Amino acid sequence: MTLSSKLIKAACAALIASALALPALAQDKKTDDQGHISRITVEVSNEVFSPFCPGKTLAMCTSPNAAKVRRDIQEMATKGQNKEEIKQEIIATYGEEFRLTEPPATDNFGLLIGIGIALLIALGLIFTLSRNKSAGSKGPSVREDDEDKEELSDEERAYLDELRSELDDGSSDDRD
Repeated sequence: MTLSSKLIKAACAALIASALALPALAQDKKTDDQGHISRITVEVSNEVFSPFCPGKTLAMCTSPNAAKVRRDIQEMATKGQNKEEIKQEIIATYGEEFRLTEPPATDNFGLLIGIGIALLIALGLIFTLSRNKSAGSKGPSVREDDEDKEELSDEERAYLDELRSELDDGSSDDRD
């Protein structure tokens, strides 16, 4: 075998190898494109409301009409449109009810501040009420001091003494 025949065989082998590798490379490119199309379809479906299922995005809606819109999104992505172009076309075709708007960040901040203030007020009330309740339980005992008895008339004191003696007699009878 001469050098030129060896070169021809090597060139043929390289040509055959590259011919076999081309479909695999094309397949990788096609897979990458499909992944990109699927990603765009999912992202747009999650960023657009569905008028067929109130309060849900197009991705969460199980309506057959929502499935048709998702297929339209996939077709637009296959044609090479980007996310914003697809969203604008969906809104132009199907109407403003597809538009998904997020609340401004300041609304969330104000809500958090309001919740924090309400929580502080509630904790303050709980603390104050628990202190008042514990201070109120340290009141006078059943047997009042002598100073309190001065406010009672003689008749009232006699009646209280009678009740106390009955109470004491009743409790001693229970022990027997």
